[in-house]
Amino acid sequence: MITPFNTAAREATLFAPITTAAVIPAYNEAGRISAVLEAVAQAQHVQEIIVVTDGCSDNTANEARAVVERLAATFAKNAARGIGCRELRVFELKHNIGKGGAMTYGALRTEAEVLLFLDADLIGLETHQVDDLLAPMLHDESPERADMALGLFGAVRGGIFGWWLGVCHRQVAALTGQRAIRREVFLAVPGLTNSRFGIETAITRYVKYVWKLKVSHVPLHGVTHPVKEEKIGVLKGFRHRINMYGEILAYLALDIVRNQASSQHREQATQMRERFSQRS
Repeated sequence: MITPFNTAAREATLFAPITTAAVIPAYNEAGRISAVLEAVAQAQHVQEIIVVTDGCSDNTANEARAVVERLAATFAKNAARGIGCRELRVFELKHNIGKGGAMTYGALRTEAEVLLFLDADLIGLETHQVDDLLAPMLHDESPERADMALGLFGAVRGGIFGWWLGVCHRQVAALTGQRAIRREVFLAVPGLTNSRFGIETAITRYVKYVWKLKVSHVPLHGVTHPVKEEKIGVLKGFRHRINMYGEILAYLALDIVRNQASSQHREQATQMRERFSQRS
């Protein structure tokens, strides 16, 4: 069940001085990434944006750098006021290391306490939705503050692809690529750099089910993204989809076996749960 973070409540909440960074991994998203970056850059509670292009063969990195140039004056103004996004940095990886690797690469290049991960191909993302997704993470009352917030597409697109996206987001929230999370929690998830498309499942499994931390759901009404079949053709896209699901299942199966077979692993999970639960 999706529990929306009420907009009026968001505006009334007194936010603690928690630092935030948006990390956006991108693979061949030229023509789509600019709109996402410009929406995120206007958010009140995003202080920096980190784009990691993952061995792209198109113009994604240059397109992101063009946004840096267009918004340079805005960033300077925000820096002077001490509010809003002050910086957008682009890291261009020469070789593809997978989504999990790209997300980790970005997370290691900031000291922000809260990370906001977003897909680079989102359609319809609005600035207030970026702030809505961060809001549960920034609550000034610690018991009310989330350890992770999942952004779920709140509207179903037309056609078979749109129907499938809607089903996935409503029924399998673990798969969403739109999420805010405490940086120390994210970096503690095992197997981040080799999880590839299993990254979202890995994060959700540990945060929600192993460590049993606080998770909020935030609907992103009107937001969607193109599926692989639309980007690269039905047959090739379908093969990529099967590969993606294979990586997700492989990570999940391996981690479950590892958990059950290793008492040390279970003990570590218990220790991490206690550590993350003790926060100010």
